This record gives sequence, structure tokens and C-alpha cells, in this order.
Amino acid sequence: MRQPVWKRISLFGVLLLLLPSVWAQKSVFTLTQPTLMHEVRATPYPSDGVPAPVNPPRLLWPDTFPHLGPVLDGEEESGHKPAVTYRLRLSQDPEFVRDVITAERAWAFFNPFRLLENGTWYWQHAYVDPQGKEEWSPRYSFTISDETPVFNPPSWAEVRNRVPTHHPRILLDRDDWEEIIRRNADNPEARGYIEKAEKGLRQPLLHLSQEIDTTQVVLLTNQVQYKAALIRESRKIVDREEARIEALVRAWLLTRRPEYYRHAMKRLTEVLSWRDSKYFAGDFNLSTLLSMSTSAYDAFHDILTPEERDLLLGTLKDLGGLFFHEYVNHLENRIADNHVWQMTYRILAMSAFATLGELPEAEVWADYCYNLWVARFPGLNKDGAWHNGDSYFQVNYRTLIEVPAFYSRVSGFHFFDDPWYKRNIHYVIYHQPPFSKSAGHGNSHETRKTPTGARVGYADALARECNDPWAAAYVRYILQRDPQILNSAFEAKPADLTWYRCTTRKQLPEATRTLNELPGGKVFPWTGVATLHTHLGDPQRNAMLSFRSSPYGSTSHALSNQNAFNTFYGGQEIFYSSGHRTGFTDNHSMYSYRNTRAHNTLLADGKVQKIGTEGYGWIPRHYEGETISYLVGDASNAYGEVTSPLWLHRARLSGTQFTPENGWDKNKVSRFRRHVVRLGNTGLFVIYDELEGLSPVRWGYQLHTTLHPMEVDQQPDRICVTGRNNRNGVSVAHIFSPVAMHTEQTDTFFSPPDNWKNVTDNTGRTVRYPNHWHFTATTQPVQSSHFLTIIDTHGTDREDAVIRRENNRIYVEDWLIECDLTTGTPGFRVSNEPKKTDLEYDPEKNEGRTCITESSNGEVQYVELEDVFPELVI
Repeated sequence: MRQPVWKRISLFGVLLLLLPSVWAQKSVFTLTQPTLMHEVRATPYPSDGVPAPVNPPRLLWPDTFPHLGPVLDGEEESGHKPAVTYRLRLSQDPEFVRDVITAERAWAFFNPFRLLENGTWYWQHAYVDPQGKEEWSPRYSFTISDETPVFNPPSWAEVRNRVPTHHPRILLDRDDWEEIIRRNADNPEARGYIEKAEKGLRQPLLHLSQEIDTTQVVLLTNQVQYKAALIRESRKIVDREEARIEALVRAWLLTRRPEYYRHAMKRLTEVLSWRDSKYFAGDFNLSTLLSMSTSAYDAFHDILTPEERDLLLGTLKDLGGLFFHEYVNHLENRIADNHVWQMTYRILAMSAFATLGELPEAEVWADYCYNLWVARFPGLNKDGAWHNGDSYFQVNYRTLIEVPAFYSRVSGFHFFDDPWYKRNIHYVIYHQPPFSKSAGHGNSHETRKTPTGARVGYADALARECNDPWAAAYVRYILQRDPQILNSAFEAKPADLTWYRCTTRKQLPEATRTLNELPGGKVFPWTGVATLHTHLGDPQRNAMLSFRSSPYGSTSHALSNQNAFNTFYGGQEIFYSSGHRTGFTDNHSMYSYRNTRAHNTLLADGKVQKIGTEGYGWIPRHYEGETISYLVGDASNAYGEVTSPLWLHRARLSGTQFTPENGWDKNKVSRFRRHVVRLGNTGLFVIYDELEGLSPVRWGYQLHTTLHPMEVDQQPDRICVTGRNNRNGVSVAHIFSPVAMHTEQTDTFFSPPDNWKNVTDNTGRTVRYPNHWHFTATTQPVQSSHFLTIIDTHGTDREDAVIRRENNRIYVEDWLIECDLTTGTPGFRVSNEPKKTDLEYDPEKNEGRTCITESSNGEVQYVELEDVFPELVI
């Protein structure tokens, strides 16, 4: 897979239309705007004057009454959000006189649900005030052509007419019921529900106040931590009961044994009463009540007593209305409302479809939920990756599979044909290969030590729905070596897809390909993440480098790690992000985990990157080849004082001090571009950093390890830092600089971790968080400079590569790296004469393009790369 030669003039023109504050010097885009993304939408989509991303396009605009929503995990912003009315008009006539499509909506988006003819289209939206006065937006335009991708699901009206009037219709369709019972009679996975239900019949049930453990909670004086700990403890009990009740519901659907129905309703009636308890807290707990009530109402519908029906319908009406009014005119315009994307959207959608025809409000809820999916899901952008990282990607699995599977069943349209899913398959594989730690780069990244049964189950569902050979190869490789891995995900709240496998007719495809046939590098430029591999399909000897430079910045569950990399060998980390996810905004999290000082990137005079969308990076250019792979990250805009209103508000609540003493100060960085090159399957990676300050800066080059201390060898012409893991993996970083450097390694955190949540391990013991190791090489003050790093990652199959320097030439195996390490003139070149491969970046040549020559299958290909701006949705 290779990129075409980019067309500089046309791309520059598009970029100017997208972002008027961008200017181009040669082929390099220098961004000047304070943020690329907004927490809440501030611009229309599609952007004015650009090609539509899909036909028909989804039209979204800023809400008239924007609000932040959750400012902390589960902590809602207070404030009244009025209902609104919008009108929209769409036409190829700029005066909106002829052939005008019109609509009136109670939310800030519109799906045309019809293919649009080629040409220029114009559109406007209007806010209609309570007196009926229209306030029209400026006129926007987009273009449709033969090259515009087509993805046109049926309209809500068409789907509404197809929704069954019978029950069950959510967990399964009544017309398929008998066949599902027959097919699962001897299915071990279905038997798991029955065994869980049998245990549930024998489990006593006490009131929440009798079961919750608040002994540690009451010791907390910080109110943010107190509420978070209370939510955590109550969720343990509520989630446990959800697992039991949902197992009883599914066991009833598989057997129709009346004792499962009777006991499920007995337990559910008690759990619903917990809502009045002072210990019941958090949006996840409320959504759990809604989810259990939906399952019970739909599954037991025809045998419920009048009292039970009234209880469930009352709960569905109350909680469904609560969530709908919180989401409408907010969720569609939020960069990422985590809890909602993860599961509460799915729960509301299923509740709405379960009560269509029986609750008048459900007509509006289902209309909103269906249209919202078409407008913004499945991904929050289109490249298939997940900006919050692998750990928080996992909590979206059920939503990403169950919702489109349900919509496909009721509509007859295959929602998995959305191109996002094919791209997401590559994200699943590249960012966590079989039996390997994930690439990292998001909250709780350190916990993703190997693909879980949930991730394998998700890949299994993608393989079935997309008939994809790569997903099938991933799943079958893991299942051959761990046949029981899917069982480990059973009843994992947001991620278990056992029920999907019990009810789908689609089979896992045979593995006709192997993962080693995939290219060694994959870049997701709109999300701003990438991974480079040597042996993707052979995890025991795979050398991997992951990288992040993201337009999303460090908001939500993302971290302040623009232009940061991690290295791995044999599936285990070596140079890796440090710190522990002890909380969302506690001191360790903010100063030693989310913080730039915790990652393998640079400090400027000891100062760190901004928290919020304002601390952004991006990937301007990349190339995915066979002999060589390449990418560039730009973190020039990431550093400085925190200005995000959302994160300043969070700081006031949690006590975070965004001060110079803690690392945040006036920005001194005007350019920080990091070039990364994979040299074939050698385990050798070249990293070249372009650095420019607004004034002389002490540049701090950081490396971290979490398993063993680093070995530091300061040689006359370089600094060598060696990290090791527990799988005989080694990463040796040879750091070259034209500027003298001072080195330091410490094994303590800036802010030590505190287990204030009383987190325990699998044995019930309180978790103790170990120290990690932190290396920094700091230059003397200099305004412009560069670092050249050669990273040699390998196992016991070979010795460390011999790296020989002759002035500005560095030889390693059959590769030559050229870089001015004396005067500091910018630019570098990587070449391999036997392989007929060459990559050159020189700001003064070829208008700053990166020029790549690569030989493949006897043919020599030449590519010139320029900056390409990512397609952004918010």
C-alpha cells in the first residue's frame, strides 16, 4: 500500500478554505490557530466550499445553546438547556428558489437520505425562536462528484415502517426465536447464560445500603474524589446485579423456563428501588437501570403482570426521557461524550425501539437515536482509529457491534458496509497484535497487556459482518493458541459479544491470509496515531514502534503526549509511557501520567504541553511501504499555558494547579516536527526532530521504562540509552545532537501515585503502584537545533547493531543515514543501495517535500510527499 503523489496546489486551496489561519511555506503547512478541534462544535460540517466526504453528506451545525456536559467522569454540568427548533434548506440553487429540500428538526443535524446529483450544493440552517422568528446562518456549500463515496442508509420513516410490532424484538426477533433456541441447544456459550442464571436463583439479594462498602470512601476529604469513589463502590453492586438479571433474561429467551422470568423480575424490582438510596450515584448506574428494564420489558412482554408492566414502562419513560433530554442538542456536537459513546447511547436506542408504539415519547427518541448514528457514528472520524486509546476503545465494543447489527436487522440495510469498519479492522490489528501489549496513548493504556477475549470477540464480529480476511486471520491466530479466550469476556459489561455470537447466522470466515502479508506500517492521520512493525504476524519476534500526534489534543481520555513514541519487542513494552491511571484528575494523573513529562517526547525548558484540545499535534505526511515506512508528527502548537475552559473548570473542582512550578508556562516552541522511519524488518527506526524556539530553549529529550532501569552510556559522539523488557527484548537509543547535552535518570515520579480508590488486584490485595524510570537529555540553551535518534529494537536472535559514525554519515547494517551533526543545518537522508531505497528530507530542496524512492517486485517507484491536512469532523 502506497500513497500517491499529492497534488500540492489543489490541497493547499482546500486547506485555505478549511482553515483561513493556515499558511503554506513551500510544501509545509504552518498552523497558527489555537485549536483544530472544539469540545463542542463551533463550525458547520462539511466545511464551506469543500468536497462532501460522502454522498449523501451529513449536515451538522453548532447548537444555539451549547454546554459542556460532563466536566468529570459522571459529574454533569448544571444548567438549563432549552428545547430548540431548527429549519434547514438544501439546493443546487444558491438562492434556494428551485428544487429545495427543506426540513425542520429539534436537533442540530440533518441527514438527507437521498443521493445528491453531481455539482455544487448550497445549504443553510436557521434557529427558530419561541416567537417563530428565523435566524438563518450564512450560506454554505459543498460539492458532489463521481469520486464522492456513497453510503446511503434508509430514512427513519422507512425504518420506522419496518420495526416489528411484536416482542421480543431487541435481543432477538420473535420470528427467529425458535430457530435461535434450536441452534443454541448444544452451544457452550449459550450454556454459560443458563449456568449463570441457575446461580442467580440461589443468590440472596440485600438492599444497596446493606452491601456497599463505604469504609474507605468516608475517609476522603476531596469532594471530587469522594463522589468518584462512591460511584465506583455503588457500581460494583449495581453491575453485579445487572449481570445476574441479564443472564436470567437471556436464559429465559433460550429455554422459556418460567422460574427465570419470575426471579429476574423479583431481583429487578428490588434493584429499581435502589435509585432512592443516598449511595446510588452516577450516570452509569442510571443507564444500568434503563438497560435492565429494557431487556426485561421486551423479553417478558407477553407474560408480564399489569403491575410489572407499569413498573417497567414507568422506569423506561422516566429514565429514557432523562437521557434523551440530556443528549439532544449536545451529543451530536460534542467531540467525545465518553460515557454516552461507550454505552448509554446504545441503551437509550434499545429502550426507544423496545417501546415504539407503546410510549409516545419513544417515537422521538428512536428518530433521534437512528439519525444520530447515521450522522456521527460509528467512528468519531473516518480513519478507523480511536483517539482515546486502546483501553477506552474496548468499552465501546458492544455499541459498535450491537447497534449496527440491530439497525441492519430492522432496516434490511447492512450498516457494516460503512467504510469505517474496514479501516477499524486495521486499527484493531496494528495497535494490538496477537499476544502483544497495546500501542498505548490513552487513559489506562498500561492495563492492555494482551488482546482480551473482548477484543478478540470484537474482531470476530467484524470478520463475520465484513467478511474480512485480516480480521479472520487475527482471530484464528489467537484462537489456535488460546481456544478459550472468548470465554474470558463473558458478561464484561461494555464489551461482551457472546449474545451476538449466539444469535447471528453469520460464520467466522476461514483465514485465507496471514498477518505477515500486511504492510509493516499503518498510519491513521485523522486520529493522529501510527504503528510500525517488523513481523506483525509473528508476535514473539515483532519489533514495534507506536506514535501519536493528534488533532484531538489531550482532552477526554487522551494524554499530553504529542510526538511521543513507544517501543516493544515480543509483545512487551520497552521505552514506554510512565505513570499509573489513579484517577481522572488527581495529582498523579495530572502531573505524572497525563502530563508530557510522563512520555517519550520533548520538554521545552522543562515545560510541558497544554491540557485540552489546544495542546494538539497532527501527522502532516506519511508513507506505508515495504522496504521503508515513514511519518511526520507536528507538535509545534502543543506547548504553553492551559486555556481550555473545560479543563480550567475541572482544575477548580479537583485542585489541579496549572502553574510554571508544575510545568505549564508561556510557550517557547515555534517548531517541533518529529520524522520517524522504519528501516525494513531490521528492528531499526530512525527519528529526526526539527526544533525551533521563539527564543533560546533547553530542549529535553525524554525516555521512560516501566520494567527495568535504563543503562546510559554517554559516548564522545552520542548518548546511548538501553532499555530491556522481560521477553529478552532490547531497545538501544543512539541519540545524536549538534548541541552538548546533560543527562539524568531518576526512579521517582514528579507526583507520587496514591491508591485513594482502594483498587485491589485479582487476589483482593490492595494495589501498590511501583516507581518507573525516567531519563532526560537536556541541551544547553539554543534557539534552533535537531536530534537524530537511531533506535535498535531486537531480541536474542542477534546482537546490538553496530552503528558507525563518520562525521555526518552514520552506517548501520546496509543502511546509510546522513544528517548534519556539526553545524546543525536541518535535513536528513536515509538510503540503502542494495535495496534501491532512498528517503530524503531537506527543507531547502524540492520545496521541502519528502522524496522517497523504493524498489518493489523489480519496479522502482518514486513518491514526493507534502503536508496533507486531516479531515476533521468537529
